[in-house]
Order: sequence, then C-alpha cells, then structure tokens
Amino acid sequence: MRAVIVILVLVIIFGLVGWVKFGTPNGDPTIQLDSDKIKQDTSEIIEKTKDVVEQTSSKIDSTFDAENTETRPLPE
Repeated sequence: MRAVIVILVLVIIFGLVGWVKFGTPNGDPTIQLDSDKIKQDTSEIIEKTKDVVEQTSSKIDSTFDAENTETRPLPE
C-alpha cells in the first residue's frame, strides 16, 4: 500500500514540474514523458550541485588555512 502511495505522489510531483503530461487527444487517455525537459532540469540540478560543492570546499579550505596560520608554539 505504501508503494502505491509513493508512486502516486511521485507522479503528481512529476506532473507539477512538467515532466509528465496527461491528455486525451481524440478521446484516448495518454501519459507523456517530456524527456527533453527531464534532461534539461537534471543537467541544471547537477551544475548547481557542483557549484555548491565547490563553494563549500573553498570555504572549508579557507577556514582550514586560517586555523593553520595562527601562531602556535612549536612542539619541542
């Protein structure tokens, strides 16, 4: 039962973002997947994710560098 609910929720979400389209041309019910839109949207998500990872990585590096430049007594 949970699987059916999850599938229905996913289909509704995909319909809202425009990946799935429902129609009745000539009286025949159809479901269409807009594969071009899916490819475009997923490419944009991947690029944005890469940008966020790079920004986070550079912030971590700068924080790490700042911590290492503080003056500390050297161990003897």
